[in-house]
Amino acid sequence: MASLLDSKLGFGMACVLGVAAGVMATVYLRDPETAPLAPARTASWDGPAGPGALAAAAPAGSGAGAATAVAPAQGEQPLLDAAGRLLIDPALHRLFDSYLKNGAAGMPREQELRAWLKRRLVPPTLAQAEGLVGDYARYLKAEAALRANQRLAPPDPAGMSAFQTEQMLAWQQQRAQLRERMLGTAVSQAWFGTEDADCRTALSDWRLTRAPIESEEVDSNELRARRLHGPMLEQRRNERAQSCAAQMMELKQ
Repeated sequence: MASLLDSKLGFGMACVLGVAAGVMATVYLRDPETAPLAPARTASWDGPAGPGALAAAAPAGSGAGAATAVAPAQGEQPLLDAAGRLLIDPALHRLFDSYLKNGAAGMPREQELRAWLKRRLVPPTLAQAEGLVGDYARYLKAEAALRANQRLAPPDPAGMSAFQTEQMLAWQQQRAQLRERMLGTAVSQAWFGTEDADCRTALSDWRLTRAPIESEEVDSNELRARRLHGPMLEQRRNERAQSCAAQMMELKQ
């Protein structure tokens, strides 16, 4: 009987020790100081990034940051917005013009622009920028051909005639439609929207200045403006219209 009790007692002690060991192992595994660390996240296009410094996923075998976009140097405009998209703004327009429109001896330098973009951008934004380079280069050629067909004469410094004012307004509308087709609405508005609106207003104001008093276009506000400002109003409107015409014809002012 004693041996039987001894064996039962030994078996019970073994069970207790086993349960205790299991509890200690569980606590150890759940201890944040001893648990294994989670693997580090790989940078991707979905992560937050500042302008001009968005990181793409690094290819296998490359060093850290090997595929990151180059941050702009001091004095250079950023090429990306806060979401990592290509920043379509007037600064990018001026950059493109400096290579495609205002290059040395008037010759476009499309390949140089593409090479410059490759040093600053990574896919997929690089592909978007290169596509825009091609679209804009084709647009500039189409615009030059369309302008040549218009046979626009330089305006008289004393003031454009009614015929030439209407011709300028028609040319501006045709050019805006060409931009919409070749560059899209977003680029057209970002690059040319403000300039077109100002020019349209300047030409319309000059047309109103030349309208006779009995015309339906001349309302009480126009009559009052003429009475108060007279020749000064006409001069100011003429200067704005001349500037607009020179810009549309790409004349040096």
